[in-house]
Amino acid sequence: MDKLLACAKSFEKLFDINYHIIIGRKGKTVDLKIGFEPLDFHHLIGIHKLKDLRISRASREDVFKSVLSGEIPLSHIMVSRYYGNIHNRIEPFTDIEQIFDANRLVFRYNEKQQKYSIIEAEYLLSTPYINTDIYFFIDKREGTDIYFCRSFFPKGQREYTAGQTVYTMLFKEKITISTGEKQVQYDRLSPLEKDY
Repeated sequence: MDKLLACAKSFEKLFDINYHIIIGRKGKTVDLKIGFEPLDFHHLIGIHKLKDLRISRASREDVFKSVLSGEIPLSHIMVSRYYGNIHNRIEPFTDIEQIFDANRLVFRYNEKQQKYSIIEAEYLLSTPYINTDIYFFIDKREGTDIYFCRSFFPKGQREYTAGQTVYTMLFKEKITISTGEKQVQYDRLSPLEKDY
């Protein structure tokens, strides 16, 4: 299967999933509900960085549909002279659901701690993946209480977690929207059951 198509199919599976995460710091908790939509793919996979290709400025949903239908294969974006800036996202992106499932580390993201970075986000999730870490930058979707993944990429030279406020993960569940099924992935809130 074409790698870009595999990325789109992996992302499409997340449309029926929400993650509910509760994080805490200094006695205060924060609830994060994270969802996924087709228009997010464009930015997450890095198509916006391919400035010499028309699809970088095209409708984000249309680009996703074209990738999903096979009209835009990986070879189409590899011709960009900027492809080297995003090629490292392709391989881990096919495992995006598993990477998100494994996440336990959440930071409050302050872009002022990162000189020369233009990423705007409220939270940063960092997850180990093979020989590096994967960063998810999370922000609130305008007009809703749902957060979305604004950016996704493997750790490079820059350490984005440096100087950021770390939160303790207290609870995490994966919700299948269509069935209402909830799978608890992490729980430090429920009292431990004792064997008597």
